Amino acid sequence: LKLYFADEFGTGLMETTRTKEYSSNVSMEKLIVEELIKGPNGEGIYPTINPQTKVAGVTVQDGTCYVNLDETFLAQVPNVTAEVTIYSIVNSLVEFKNVNKVQFLINGDVSIVYRDKFPLDVAYEKNLELIVND
Repeated sequence: LKLYFADEFGTGLMETTRTKEYSSNVSMEKLIVEELIKGPNGEGIYPTINPQTKVAGVTVQDGTCYVNLDETFLAQVPNVTAEVTIYSIVNSLVEFKNVNKVQFLINGDVSIVYRDKFPLDVAYEKNLELIVND
């Protein structure tokens, strides 16, 4: 799996890969989101999502991945920008051929604005500008 976590400043994304045993009971997209919530397991990269966040559901329809999380997702991870949190998920999910965009929901609700910057009623596409190279 190709995952994106925060750099040491919380303003950029660092690419990392993780090998995972895969069960067909869980979609690859949901597995990606769950791994991002678990956080990084290396030095020099930092979590982007509150580890208490619960996944209500992850589905893909017509190239858009719908990521439904509980309200814990709204709790800010210290020293990480809102942009880095959003795009750690988006950039990780659009690595799959069947995903072009990601739409977020909080308990099924899209009328929320994440950290006063990112409305959840729109779908987000990959953002390469945030990726930091070592």
